[in-house]
Amino acid sequence: MRNVLFLLPVLLALVLVQSVQAAEIRLTGKVVATVTRPVAVPFNGVVDEVLVQPGAAVTRGAPLVRYHLQEEAARVLQREVIVGAGTEKERGEMLHLQQELTDLSAQRSKARQLAASGLGSHQALSRLEANCDALSKRIELLKLSIDKSEKTFQARLRELEGYFGQPLDPQQELPQSLILTSPIDGYVLSLAAGLNPGSLLAAQSTPIQVGQMDPVIITVPVYESDINDIGVGDKAIIQIPSLGDREFEASVSEISWSSSDMSVSQPSYYSVELTVPNPELELKPGFKAIVRFSK
Repeated sequence: MRNVLFLLPVLLALVLVQSVQAAEIRLTGKVVATVTRPVAVPFNGVVDEVLVQPGAAVTRGAPLVRYHLQEEAARVLQREVIVGAGTEKERGEMLHLQQELTDLSAQRSKARQLAASGLGSHQALSRLEANCDALSKRIELLKLSIDKSEKTFQARLRELEGYFGQPLDPQQELPQSLILTSPIDGYVLSLAAGLNPGSLLAAQSTPIQVGQMDPVIITVPVYESDINDIGVGDKAIIQIPSLGDREFEASVSEISWSSSDMSVSQPSYYSVELTVPNPELELKPGFKAIVRFSK
């Protein structure tokens, strides 16, 4: 009897723990940056200088890497800038058509005078007027085409000036150095392995990742029987084992409306996204997180 009385508090404690656990939904996820932007290299190049390290705070437009073009890429780009809009042929054709229209307009004016005095043919006048209208339309189309080509080139020139970090003169040789810049305000999340002076950069490769770290997000899969117990705005406790099981408060920011697997033979899970304030940048992408929801 004494043994039973002695064990009774222990049994009650176990029942209490089990009831608390049953009243919670415990899930596991990983911390990720709210926004992640890979920084792409526009041309084949060679690294001159890496200007940042992982964890560095950067603003939009901040320089990350200084590099120069590989020889073939430099030749192609220099030719593109020198050629420019490439509208010389169209401009020559437009000048020819404008001269032709001037001559034809003079003939039309004379034909109008003759027709008005009864000495000319109205049919001939109609042909001249139709020809003048057709020439005017061809000239207008050429103007539109030239304008479009020149605007496209100016936009491309502005894009290139962003890569070089300075204004460009199409009649002069391109600068030797280009700058890879940050597309957003945030932090440098990672540098590609081997990103050092002298290393090659392939066009469209992404040697640097930049992200926003406050807040961070955690996404967890929730079983179908539990999903209706969770709503947007609900609070949850985030426990981070790598920080000595420190706890952070999070709120549900998004819940998917469809299961991650629609197969009848498989259980259904729904993706739940939680937002966690991270003003001290203690939570880093990749940290394991245990998420607890109270039912």
